[in-house]
Amino acid sequence: MATERRMIPREHGAYAELLFPIVTVFLGGLPTISTCLLALGAIAAFLANEPLLVLVGQRGTRIKRDEGDRANRALLIFAIVALASGLSGLALAPRAAQVAVVLPLLLGGTLILLAIQGLERSVFGEALAAAALSSVAVPLGLSAHLELTAVLAVALIWAVNALLGTSVVRLTLARTKAKTAEETAAVHLKRTGLILLCLGVIAVGVAAPFGTRVGLWVLAAAVPAAVAVLVMAALRPTARRLRLMGWSLVGANLLSLIAVVTTLRIIQDFNAVEPTLPFPMF
Repeated sequence: MATERRMIPREHGAYAELLFPIVTVFLGGLPTISTCLLALGAIAAFLANEPLLVLVGQRGTRIKRDEGDRANRALLIFAIVALASGLSGLALAPRAAQVAVVLPLLLGGTLILLAIQGLERSVFGEALAAAALSSVAVPLGLSAHLELTAVLAVALIWAVNALLGTSVVRLTLARTKAKTAEETAAVHLKRTGLILLCLGVIAVGVAAPFGTRVGLWVLAAAVPAAVAVLVMAALRPTARRLRLMGWSLVGANLLSLIAVVTTLRIIQDFNAVEPTLPFPMF
């Protein structure tokens, strides 16, 4: 079992970063066959990451030597599934979704290059991973009959949620490791910046439902995660509380999921009713 686990990504947070956008589209939109195929292709491409890292030696030379054959087979299987389902989904997808798929491909390709160099755990690497994984919502959402503004907002929400969660965990670890006055001051500065960022996200989320752009109402769903991270940054928990922090972030993301799906449904109902009204709503 331990050997088999090496052939799938070990970064558990990355699963949530990929699955939350996909689940959002399936629950909040009207998924089609192309949506299902594109989602399957995205998941297969994600799973191919681990055997690829094994083959390039990022998991260690011993694992590369002992598990190279299994990694080759796993990579081949995942690559075939990703290409077959992805190309089939693109063939059935509307033109807008076909164009939009370029975004996750570019971000994902850049992320793979970073991972091959062992930089996927850097600040830039984790930020790029959040952007790449959340960006799958754009072509999926367009194939599920969601409007462009809404799907871009959905991708932004999950990217921001992932970045906030990663930032507060990094901040907690950095505060635990800080030994000198300079390191402590740097942690304090980062904590202040994170608090200000959370307040900004909350302000945007609260203001979003009052805007005239209906698709941007979805941004209100970022508030739960921003509030959770704000509380963590203010309370300054120790590294011993990382498990509790993780579950708190999961709970906040579930609230965001409920909020964004509900908002997408409201937007669809509004778009269906608004043209029949005898007067403009805005």
